[in-house]
Amino acid sequence: YDDYKFLTLKELDTLGLSHLIGSDLLRAYMHGYFMDIRLYNQAKSVAEPFAFAEYRKQKLRAKIDLKREK
Repeated sequence: YDDYKFLTLKELDTLGLSHLIGSDLLRAYMHGYFMDIRLYNQAKSVAEPFAFAEYRKQKLRAKIDLKREK
């Protein structure tokens, strides 16, 4: 299951993918669902388009703070 991402119902709603429940794209397991990681990455990039930009800003701030401490 390395190529799958486990999602709860709340996470599916956040990504706007709850309509996929019952389809072949989700596999029900205990209290959530398994989804192909490629589909998850696409849905996440659509749902949160500026997430990568925020990640880059945080990394840059961390590097600057580290250099300031030295």
